Amino acid sequence: MEHRWGQRMPCRAVVQLARTGVGASSRVRNVSLSGAFIEATVDLPLYSRLALSVMGNESAKHPVEIAATVVRVEHDGVGVEWCETPAGSICPVLGCIRRCARKS
Repeated sequence: MEHRWGQRMPCRAVVQLARTGVGASSRVRNVSLSGAFIEATVDLPLYSRLALSVMGNESAKHPVEIAATVVRVEHDGVGVEWCETPAGSICPVLGCIRRCARKS
């Protein structure tokens, strides 16, 4: 069962999902302190471990890697829980603060 910490915030960050044998570009639908829902077209089994790779913001030179575990599987994506909850907000890591504000 999924347990979210904090409020779900809309997010449209593009991430690369990496798992042994699987790699795909996906989009984050919403994010909270403890995890996110990621729109994905690849088949990801429940409890599989992922590495999300995302450019943190427009000035980032290298992608940031975030480890996560699939805790919910839906027809249009997966709910993930961060393996290590980042200090403070995840939004600066994903670059959501500026990017999502423009699309709201």
